[in-house]
This record gives sequence, structure tokens and C-alpha cells, in this order.
Amino acid sequence: MYSGAFFMQNILGDTMTVTLIRSVIIYLFVIAAVRIMGKRQVGELKPQELVITILISAVATMPLEEHAIPLSSSVIPILIFISLEIIESAISMKSLAFRNLIQGRPVFVIKDGILQQRALKRLRFTVDDLLDALRQKDVFDISEVKNAIVETNGTLTVQKKDEKNSVPRPIIMDGKPICEYFANDSVTLNKIEVIAAVLGAKSEDIMLLTLDGNGKTYMIKKDGKN
Repeated sequence: MYSGAFFMQNILGDTMTVTLIRSVIIYLFVIAAVRIMGKRQVGELKPQELVITILISAVATMPLEEHAIPLSSSVIPILIFISLEIIESAISMKSLAFRNLIQGRPVFVIKDGILQQRALKRLRFTVDDLLDALRQKDVFDISEVKNAIVETNGTLTVQKKDEKNSVPRPIIMDGKPICEYFANDSVTLNKIEVIAAVLGAKSEDIMLLTLDGNGKTYMIKKDGKN
């Protein structure tokens, strides 16, 4: 009886040791993975980043739930997920079209004080959803809103009517002219080229150029482009 109890105690001790070691390894590995992918709060994650985070969480627990599963069955998929995220980020930095395809574009749901009902339908945003999002921005009266934009991560940006500045919109990003960034809010390519020329710069040398409703521009050139 004593030897049987001692045997079971050894098994339990070995199991706890394996669980502890695996827990520490996976914890450190997941922390490293999150650091590599970047620093964002959960509410600020892009759709693809949220998917990767969920997958990593699910895969990381597999070796802890079943010791018969080798640790590599968790580590290798996580490495693959990280690699995919890095590749996607690299392509997104080079290609504006790919970035828009993956993460979408910001969309006006209220523009110049007018509710954009088509945009709400396209986003599958109910009026309740909009009012709830406005309350979270400390806005309880929708009539006070001049502009409201649903960002690519699903959060709502609000500009009240008593705020003087107009919403600036990007017209050049990463050296590429953007005729339409916000939904239903476009500017001609010719106008973009004229603005860049007036500022004494070429489109390919500009990292970011914005234009607001009052005609005010703001330009950031790429590093090394003076």
C-alpha cells in the first residue's frame, strides 16, 4: 500500500514538474510573440491581428491540457502565425491596395451633421450601435456631432459641431496619391498633384499629405527627402 501511494506521488510530482516547465516555456514564448507583433490594446487590434492573437491563445494551451502532445506542436504553429503576421505587415507597408484589402478603410457614419444611412447598412451598424459608441465618447446628443468615423479597428472617432477644425483626410500615403480614403469622400488625382507641386514636392517623396475641408494641408516627407 505504501509503495503504491509513493508511486502515485512520484507520478503526480513528475506531472506537476512537466506542467510547470511547459507553462514557463510557453509563457515566455507567447510574450516574445506578442512583443514581435507589436504593442496594441485588444480594442485597437486590426481584424487580422485579432485572429492571430486568438489562434496563438488556442494553440498555446494544447501542451498544457495534454502532456502526450509534444511542445513543438504548439511552438511551431505559433512561429508560423508570427511569420504570417510579419509578412502581412511587410506587404501592407509596401502596398496600399493590399493594406486596404486586408484592413479596410475608415468610413464616415455622420458627415457634416448628416447621418450616413448607407454607410451604416454597409457596416451592419445599427442606430443603437452608433448611439452606444457615441455615449462611450461622452456624446449623448447625436445632433451635437459634426463628423463621426468608424476606424479600421471598429472604434468610433467623433468631432463635435463646436470644434472648429475640419477633419483632415490623407491624400498621399507612402508616396502614393489617394483619391478616396474615407467612403464617399474623394478628391481628384489632378488636384492632389497640384497640391504636391505647390508644396514643392513629388508624390513619391511624401510619406503623408493631408487636406482638410478648409483647404489646410499638412505634409511629412520620407526620411532623406528634403
